[in-house]
Amino acid sequence: MSFLPTFFNKAVQLQCYKLLTCLTTYSGSVYALAISNDGNLLACGGTEGIKIWDIKSRKELTSSSHHHESRGTVSCAIWSTTRKTAAETLCYGTGLGYIIFLRHSLTNKTFQEICARRLGSGFEITCLSWHSTSSEGNLWIAVGTRDKIVQVLTLNASSQLQSVFAVRLEYTVPKSVVFADNRDVYVFGLYDGNFMKLRDEDGSVVQEMSCKSVIGHAAVHSKRGVFVVDHVADGFTLYRLDGDGEPVRTFATAVPSMSLPKQVAFGEEGKVVVGGSDNGLVYVFDRKTGQILETLHHADTDSGLVQTISTRDLHGRCTIASASTAPGRGKTTIKIWAYDYAVQKAPSAPKAPSENYWSLSRILMMLTQLLALLCMSVFLLINYKDSFLDSAVNRVHGYMTSAMIVNVADEFSQHVKAAMKFGEFGEYVDIEDDNEGPTEGSIKHDIRMLRELAAKLMEIAQEAGGDIDEDEGKHDTDHPQAAKGDEWTKSLTIVS
Repeated sequence: MSFLPTFFNKAVQLQCYKLLTCLTTYSGSVYALAISNDGNLLACGGTEGIKIWDIKSRKELTSSSHHHESRGTVSCAIWSTTRKTAAETLCYGTGLGYIIFLRHSLTNKTFQEICARRLGSGFEITCLSWHSTSSEGNLWIAVGTRDKIVQVLTLNASSQLQSVFAVRLEYTVPKSVVFADNRDVYVFGLYDGNFMKLRDEDGSVVQEMSCKSVIGHAAVHSKRGVFVVDHVADGFTLYRLDGDGEPVRTFATAVPSMSLPKQVAFGEEGKVVVGGSDNGLVYVFDRKTGQILETLHHADTDSGLVQTISTRDLHGRCTIASASTAPGRGKTTIKIWAYDYAVQKAPSAPKAPSENYWSLSRILMMLTQLLALLCMSVFLLINYKDSFLDSAVNRVHGYMTSAMIVNVADEFSQHVKAAMKFGEFGEYVDIEDDNEGPTEGSIKHDIRMLRELAAKLMEIAQEAGGDIDEDEGKHDTDHPQAAKGDEWTKSLTIVS
């Protein structure tokens, strides 16, 4: 019994995420990955600073930021945009408390540093999140630092940073921060496992609960009202944003050989949960069932600590990037997978047929069915009057009078006349014109068939009506019980 589900899961894995490319970068570890909002760029940061890649061409793009020795290891990175500025802006934080902004130039495809500041006492920036305001075009940036401070900053159109609020948490070291839709800030604690919600105006705590475990990383899906955390053990746990701290579901990986934080994210519009591991695999789980849908092979088991991942959903495609921490002199490999989980409409696809065309097809189908039904009724009336079907036939024709048949046929004829005036896209069609365009031939053919069917229908209806009228008196004398069955016959329904 268990063979079929196992076989099916393996077949699904072969058909989903495909490896797009492998990028080999500098020596050292990668702690931050971020896929741009348009899905074209990948930023990776770690012990050797920040690097930006064009995913399609696999080429590294030029950046004006080359101060990683003095600013520290890159610890986190995010991409952001505003409605006023179409250019992508990369924001990243470092281990020495620097927050740096790089903006993409659309002319020469390079990145220029537009702002850099050291925050507070220079403690490590552990997490970043962004929210754009539609009215002013400012970027709202939420920042968490190792000294238990969460603050919200704005980057205005002049590339100047301004503070909205800054609060020091009593016990919680923020490991992840995420903006809510209303600009409140969700905070996830590293050591105490606390989840809290801060008001956007002053940073006051409006909600708090405990996840009862260490939080290595967290991701929020506001539309589905859930968040998922890495509990730095053998998997990830799903909670409700408005819940009481009780887990909704767990996503189990293999038993880890060491307890280290691993990044986790949602994908495919929140339908899957994607997480790293220490056995060389990237796990893709079904959010609703907790089942492992797929495992992506990033590295061998003996050197397979996949701590860093990133996902991006765009136009029905989910892209996953993964990287490993690689102490020593070896090169670090970044792998990128993609899965087209939704079929997209091609830009050059032909225009869908209009309702007039589909009504034409429906009328053709209904006329055909009605013609077949009438032919069968006439055949039964003529050949099987004296057989065991005679009683049932007389009851049916007692309800289906000649007037009714003619009325039905006439009504369908009127529908045909109305439908045959218009073509596939609503244009008037003259079937007498022999000059056919590229799409008019099939439409005129359908209209001619409708005319022939309508004429045939009227002919059969009149013949059937005459036969019924001639035998009406006879049926009344031969079968007086048919009159008693009027109530039963009225319940009959012709289904087209």
